[in-house]
Amino acid sequence: MRIGVTGASGFIGGAVVAEILSHNHEAVGFSRKPDRSLPGCSEVRGFSSESAPDLSGLDALVHLSGESLLGPWTAGKKEEILNSRIRTTQRLVNALWAMEAEQRPKVFACASAVGIYGDRGDDWLDEEADAGFGFLADVVKQWEAVAMKAQDMGVRTVLLRIGFVLGSDGGAMPMLENLFSKGLGGKLGNGKQWMPWIHIDDVAGIVQTCLDNHLINGPVNVTGPEPVRNREFTKTLAEVVKKPALFPVPSPLLNLLPGGMHEMFLNSLRVDPIVMKSHSYRWNYPDLAAAIRESIGH
Repeated sequence: MRIGVTGASGFIGGAVVAEILSHNHEAVGFSRKPDRSLPGCSEVRGFSSESAPDLSGLDALVHLSGESLLGPWTAGKKEEILNSRIRTTQRLVNALWAMEAEQRPKVFACASAVGIYGDRGDDWLDEEADAGFGFLADVVKQWEAVAMKAQDMGVRTVLLRIGFVLGSDGGAMPMLENLFSKGLGGKLGNGKQWMPWIHIDDVAGIVQTCLDNHLINGPVNVTGPEPVRNREFTKTLAEVVKKPALFPVPSPLLNLLPGGMHEMFLNSLRVDPIVMKSHSYRWNYPDLAAAIRESIGH
């Protein structure tokens, strides 16, 4: 297949491109700077607000670009988190509408997030679970609604509800390794909240599985097979780096973060990737300790 990838230069995008190449497919990158080269991409096409993206000749499209959630949630930051997802997805949907039906990519895999479920305590959350409440849930609901417009025109659409990604080349793990290796780590709040984690290699593997399997459409939980509580994640990371985790961050302190940012750290999401389990996906890293060791080079 010839697969278009937005966000191909990012943490997840780079892994997805590498996975695409490992299956002998071709990757076409999309960037605001189409004159740049992107590792693994046979060509780079423009992706900006100035002109419609060129989706011609693609068998599949993977959309991964969007403003990072990291950084203080000021009013401007929250607006950018929302708009970067809605506007870029709408731009791709508009480009699909403008194409002849037989020329459109057969599948559109759009990044989403487990944040859609809100704060759900100990409830098991498969892909059929209701959406929750809060800023992240509202963003994802709007984001998915735009992406699903592609389904209306006959393009198989997959919503990649991605969890907390472990990997050495990006995301939060390099920062966590730095803190924990100095003995400064600790649980967040009471540590009882569930964390839906996944290794970056499995994010890429699940994306490729969704592209290949024509029976998969709609929401897909892109998480490991077994979520853990934050206190278990903290304990495991501390054991891997061989340092005590003696510095918990109390909930009242996290609640002081601007713009409701505490959602990222305190929401409890006991996510179950039922779709991937039902299609017999085999995780490269089903075990948290092994995933953490690989992510920090131990």
